[in-house]
Amino acid sequence: MIKNLNFILILTTIVVLSAIGIIFIFGSGYSWVQSIKVSDWRQTPLYQNYVSDMNLAVLPLSVILVAVMGLCIPKRLFSGKALLRAMGFLLAATLATAALLGPKLGMGVLLVAATLIQVVVIGMTLAGDRRLSYETQGFFVQIGSAVLHLGFIIFLVDFILLSGSPAHLDVFWLSTILIGVGMVLCFYSAELARLRDSGPPPLADENK
Repeated sequence: MIKNLNFILILTTIVVLSAIGIIFIFGSGYSWVQSIKVSDWRQTPLYQNYVSDMNLAVLPLSVILVAVMGLCIPKRLFSGKALLRAMGFLLAATLATAALLGPKLGMGVLLVAATLIQVVVIGMTLAGDRRLSYETQGFFVQIGSAVLHLGFIIFLVDFILLSGSPAHLDVFWLSTILIGVGMVLCFYSAELARLRDSGPPPLADENK
């Protein structure tokens, strides 16, 4: 059951990210064409309508992505029935907060919990803790995956919770840096491992 759940979460993430990417590509192309056709495109009511339509199109996908990412994170720390209980608790807390305080704060609870868990996962990965569960082996790909996930979570925090905040751009660039570093560590994990292993050998003990 857990393996099927992992596959469903991974497949859902791929589909949602692909859909968001297609929307962004279409939206960027549409905005570029309109900027050629309409003078002062960004200062017109049409542009404001375009932004509203884009946000409306991406919002449900973002909600799904928040739920999937929030439920994916605990599987690094938990397994079996403990994983199902952790996912159930996070989902219940999210739904309860959404019902009492609104959907935005409900998603905020899930994102904050996912962020804290992911920070713990990164710390445990750096410490070489073997209790963590990763799909792949190797320090660099594992730490890269952890940093990449943290970057995506912080991006969602910024997009959903901080879009009107003065800290919006700072948090956005932080998420961009984390995603970039995570991708480099994942894609070049083998090269980084060889570079680490090719370092100078330890000095021999002169007393031997």
